Amino acid sequence: MRPARVRLLWLLVLTAIPPAAVAGVLVAFDFTSALGLAPQVSAISPYATFFDLRWVLVYHDSWAMFAVLLPGVIVLRGLYAAVLVALAWPAQRPRPSYRRLAGRNLVYSAVAHLVLLPWAAMAVVAADVSLAWYQLMELVPLLILTPWLQRGGIVPRWWYGLPSAGLVGWSLLNFATLALGAVLVWSVPHGWTVAAAAATGVVNGLLWQRKVRAVVLPERVRWSRVPVIPVVFALTLASLFFIDEIEAGGARGATLATAPIERLPEFGDLRHTVVFLGGYDSEYRGGEPGWAEPPVVRFSYQGTDERGRPRPYTPADTHQSVPTSARLLAQQVERLHTRTGRPVALVGDSEGALIIRYYLERMRHPAVDSAVMLSHILRAGRIYYPPPQADTGWGVATGWLLRNMFAVIGAGAPLRDDPEEPFIRSLVDEAPFYRNEMLCPVRGVRLIAILPLNDAISVPAELNAEIPVVEVAGLHGQLLRQRRVLAIVADHIAGKPVPEQTRWDYALLERAAGAWQAPPLPLALNPAWRAEDQPDRALRPEPCPPT
Repeated sequence: MRPARVRLLWLLVLTAIPPAAVAGVLVAFDFTSALGLAPQVSAISPYATFFDLRWVLVYHDSWAMFAVLLPGVIVLRGLYAAVLVALAWPAQRPRPSYRRLAGRNLVYSAVAHLVLLPWAAMAVVAADVSLAWYQLMELVPLLILTPWLQRGGIVPRWWYGLPSAGLVGWSLLNFATLALGAVLVWSVPHGWTVAAAAATGVVNGLLWQRKVRAVVLPERVRWSRVPVIPVVFALTLASLFFIDEIEAGGARGATLATAPIERLPEFGDLRHTVVFLGGYDSEYRGGEPGWAEPPVVRFSYQGTDERGRPRPYTPADTHQSVPTSARLLAQQVERLHTRTGRPVALVGDSEGALIIRYYLERMRHPAVDSAVMLSHILRAGRIYYPPPQADTGWGVATGWLLRNMFAVIGAGAPLRDDPEEPFIRSLVDEAPFYRNEMLCPVRGVRLIAILPLNDAISVPAELNAEIPVVEVAGLHGQLLRQRRVLAIVADHIAGKPVPEQTRWDYALLERAAGAWQAPPLPLALNPAWRAEDQPDRALRPEPCPPT
């Protein structure tokens, strides 16, 4: 064989073995929800760097462990990339010594890990709250930054100049092949998972070869005297400061989108009193017609007055813990039923759906016999970080990274998100419930979940639901704008059968987006959860407990 073909063969072997090994370990530990990450271990940079960071941010339980793991993956990634670059080097150009390539790649690895750290942290946030918004805040900057980082570790002064069209194309193609690789490893029969992961590694090897050629053999580098990479990184980092404003606008839009729930009686003859729970950052100013008296009553995050009517509340009130909101719901339901004598149905949107499920599990009134969960937050609490007073615990460094990031992002904002606010803390601390019970039935209650298509990118593959699920083309918090959804809600409350409706594209998005999620922390691994004997539906499909 010619030397070039021998090098290519070795390149493909060295990019195929790591994904196969990671997939084999995950299969051995029955850790199926993280299988989509396996192809990335040998991906072209910086996707492989992003793989490293997500595992490190989730899987350290002390500052000392974090201080060992992060430099360790930086060094291993740099040395491994140097070998791949050497094997992929085109014969038309003299190849630098391995020592020189190793030096370049070690420096580049350190820079790339630092550059991508904020976006890996966003992946951790997305795994905690299971919201598509945070998943997009991770992926969009990653896609923007990746083409600019392609020359790193291969040539000196890689931070100068514009990426060529070829480098942009190869980086986007690898993003697509990694997403398709995640679909493949989840879709093949169980015995073929390791082989499928190895096949995705072979594709990575071919892309390494094409990328290195595109870097080493360009016609010319545009703006070769301009250090554009630091500028692009600074501009991308600045986008974090718009998170609060964009979120606030989205929350206002979601609040307006829930107004059609008032029209629910038009879609059926309701014998129930319907309590509607708005989502995160929603508000209720009071005095609005139709919201204080049956058949449709607004839940208030501030409780009810002496007459049992919902009090006005502000977006800040929705940041309280889920148990606190559930207790207020219990009081409101009790007063409503005492006053009306009618059965009660609950309809919740986003955070409201979480509150409903918690209430039904812990403090349900016998009058509540049906519930609808819209834009339901699924598999929340997949990661952990200890409270700020703790010196150890899984994700201890990650917790401080998130606190500092969101303190800077929200500086000067009248209302900012906070990793330690009671709502977020309740998801972290009671993760076993939110991971395991959201799609499980409740004795004596007819439950249904109506899920928007865009949220498929924020949950692991295979919902494993044991209640009826309706998947709808739409955006999180916006489903009530659709007459079809209002009709489904009314039919369910009236007791009419609503068939389960799943979509092929929902399942496809779940599998493809799983490549970009943070790996979940097993329940049994974290003593703070006290859940050693519980199943873990965030890791693998598990049946619900009998009702």
